[in-house]
Amino acid sequence: MISHLNLAEQSLGFCGDCQKRVPAEYRFEDEQVWFSKSCPDCGVSESLVSSDAATWRAKRVIWEGAPERKAAECSLHCDKCKIDHGPTTLFLDVTNHCNMDCPICGFSLRGMGFEFNPPLQYFDKVLRAISQMHPRPIVNLFGGEPTVRRDMFDIIKIGRSYGLDMQVTTNGLRLANEAYCRKLCELNVGLRIGFDGRDRAIYERLRGSGKSYDLKLRAFRNLKKHSRRKHTIFATAALGVNDQHMADLIQFCYENREIVSNLGILPLYENWQPGEYEVAVHTTPEDVEKMVQESVPGGGVDFVPAGMTHWLAVLRPFFGEKPGLGVLNFAGVHPNCESLTFLIPDGESYRGLNHYMKRDLTEAVEDFARVVKQIEPKLARLDPTKRRQRFRGKLICLRAVVPWLLRTMNKRRVFGGNPITGPIRTALSLWKRRRTKRRTGRPSPSAYLRVVIIPLEEQHSVDSERLKACRVGSVYENVETGKVEVIPHCVWFPYRNPLLKKIAEKYGRTGEKRKAA
Repeated sequence: MISHLNLAEQSLGFCGDCQKRVPAEYRFEDEQVWFSKSCPDCGVSESLVSSDAATWRAKRVIWEGAPERKAAECSLHCDKCKIDHGPTTLFLDVTNHCNMDCPICGFSLRGMGFEFNPPLQYFDKVLRAISQMHPRPIVNLFGGEPTVRRDMFDIIKIGRSYGLDMQVTTNGLRLANEAYCRKLCELNVGLRIGFDGRDRAIYERLRGSGKSYDLKLRAFRNLKKHSRRKHTIFATAALGVNDQHMADLIQFCYENREIVSNLGILPLYENWQPGEYEVAVHTTPEDVEKMVQESVPGGGVDFVPAGMTHWLAVLRPFFGEKPGLGVLNFAGVHPNCESLTFLIPDGESYRGLNHYMKRDLTEAVEDFARVVKQIEPKLARLDPTKRRQRFRGKLICLRAVVPWLLRTMNKRRVFGGNPITGPIRTALSLWKRRRTKRRTGRPSPSAYLRVVIIPLEEQHSVDSERLKACRVGSVYENVETGKVEVIPHCVWFPYRNPLLKKIAEKYGRTGEKRKAA
């Protein structure tokens, strides 16, 4: 069966040959979804975006009725665009040096052809500008490998001086040095640590060498000793490479739940040059969702569009910046971008959230959206910065959400079989955990694992309509204007090299880099 779906009249993509911005549409064939670009010079080029058309469509159905983000039409000229995406997270490139040489990576010196290692002056300017954004986004130091800079701690301190939440994306090798890990943990920085599974062969296939595997395991042991907060594991998933190891990766997260509360999984990101790397089959987001669903004992795993957290964002102003109600990174993003689910510990491993519910997560989320839509007009008339109005808003929220919770939650399973004494035991357990954390300063085991599928858009599948709702960006200084600007992170790849090269030419380099740990 072949069908076409022009989901957005103005949708654009990059021609697969000349890279011009050209009209694009989605095409369905044999339960697959293809992104078809029509170039007047090169003809039609296509790329596979989903191996499961039914699931891909269902994400759009659940999103129906959600508010559209107000934005100008996207031209895919992101370096000239003035759309304010209201980013919740910004990636800041700090170097293109790395202590690994992964064949699948194009973000290092090897793949760029010039050295990018600007001085602290550059980061002071960029971080100062980010601090003026409202709301302030999380800043994630990126590379290359940020930890190869001797002055990375200074960059973090500059960001902190401007009131920014600073995080680091790292391959984790430097954390195998316990003294270094302890020093980084003293800064209490959130980490996104690359870890693709517990098998040396995975790293030989994806990373070109299995040597990093032992260092990564040592890094997690050091974090268990010294970290005072929880972190995120970032894994690349590829069919035929580590799909059979997904269950063990989830178990690894369970065994390290004192320091790991999030698992971000990226389908293998195919932006390498021809001949640099080869795969037998393309891995799509729906493939990765199935890997997770088949790896959790008892099943019960549903993924929903992460953009649905928009409805939590409607309630958040009335409850303040409390744990669990911080920046909602993916609120409002396109339904075919990130998807998420939650896994709950049962004493031995993780179970799907559906095990603790009377209905599937998808149905519950759709119902939650309807509930919030009903009270949204009332909340819009209140000012959450005023004490009485904030209290009224809380009452409105609770009156709507508590009944939803009662018709969703399986109380016997949640409270261990007794719906009367169970809540008391649960409350006591939470009190003890908080008391222990206050006394020791160490994090308690996470009550859940948030699993997010993160389909970084490969250049061949960039869709202008998805980019309009993007909440994650890459930040840089436009050296021609002197202004600090943002490009959606998923389309950073084609712009990165020329922009960073200009920055390198303007600022020079610090020369401060380290060899592998």
